[in-house]
Amino acid sequence: MRAPLLETRALTLRAAGKPLVDGLGWSVNAGERWCVIGRNGAGKSLVLRALAGLGVPQRSGEVFWRGRPQSAWPADAAAALRALMPQQAHDRFALTVERALTLSEAAPAMPAAANAGFADAGALTRAQEGPGASLLRRRSELTAALDIVALGPRRIDQLSGGERQRVALAQCATQGAALMLLDEPVSFQDPAHQQAVGRWLAAAADPAGRAWIATAHDPSWIARVATHVLALFGDGRWQAGSVDDMLVESVLERTYGCPWRSVDGAWLAR
Repeated sequence: MRAPLLETRALTLRAAGKPLVDGLGWSVNAGERWCVIGRNGAGKSLVLRALAGLGVPQRSGEVFWRGRPQSAWPADAAAALRALMPQQAHDRFALTVERALTLSEAAPAMPAAANAGFADAGALTRAQEGPGASLLRRRSELTAALDIVALGPRRIDQLSGGERQRVALAQCATQGAALMLLDEPVSFQDPAHQQAVGRWLAAAADPAGRAWIATAHDPSWIARVATHVLALFGDGRWQAGSVDDMLVESVLERTYGCPWRSVDGAWLAR
């Protein structure tokens, strides 16, 4: 059998001596879409850092990518396997959105014409086949799906929080990694863009080799985009399963510490 895209064995994470995740034994397969839920400070971002192979001071246990320990992966191979979008971007250079996406692309460089601006999807579909043509089409589809086409010439350090977040999602996607790790990908989005990002995410995993894991808070949004949920209870305990098994009153109340009810398919805290 093919090894899971990601697997944790007895992963334990602590902060200030407090257990946040204790003995996490969990696997993620291609085609799955996971949301990690929990109260503020429950360790959601810390889990993503550990899964990405970044430094976590109080950590034990193991994380495997495709059956091999994280430590066995060279940096370039690791970058091709997983991409991490942090909760907030920290931009050190005044790059344009176009340039930031080009630098994030793991595939061969795009044609020079692409750096003059984002072409519309129809124009790219009609473009002559050749080096970079399919890449141009993928870029066009991605920027249209995330509603950042018009942002191409703008500087990333001058975008609104929601705009910058969608660009960060596009940067993560253009890295071409099989596994995307997304820290609160819709926290700055208005309702329309939450739906747009959700539609894009729902199509961003496939059984042929891609999956994603995202932290999120809204059970109604999670129900629309995810296939599975990992709940962190903040005291080291955790629970994982399908969306149908996890988005129930008992699990949500244990996770967030407040009662919940479902009204016409929407989850409401009460």
